[in-house]
Amino acid sequence: MQTSSPNRAPLADATYMVANDLDRLRTGIREGSANPLAGMIADDAYAALRDNDLINEKALRDYVIRQMFLRLKKESKLGTQEAILALRDMYPYLQHDTIRKIVYRVYPTSTRKCMM
Repeated sequence: MQTSSPNRAPLADATYMVANDLDRLRTGIREGSANPLAGMIADDAYAALRDNDLINEKALRDYVIRQMFLRLKKESKLGTQEAILALRDMYPYLQHDTIRKIVYRVYPTSTRKCMM
């Protein structure tokens, strides 16, 4: 369950989740002018992280895909398969199974190492 603090906009209102505006979103993310994490961090913090190459682009893409999936299911009243197919049309370079794994967070065990 999501709760919102008075200083943050709820995630459901974030503009990056509008599937119809995907071209502008992708261009904005590439150029650094769009903040797909606006519901979590301020635009200036996002810009600083991006400028210092501290954002994992693949993880950010996966997050946007998950949010679009939830939006498609909730607002468009699409079933799971239809929502995945719609995402497949938006990301033609990803396979159906890859999108399914992204949406359901089916990943192998983390290979990140602790920095000590």
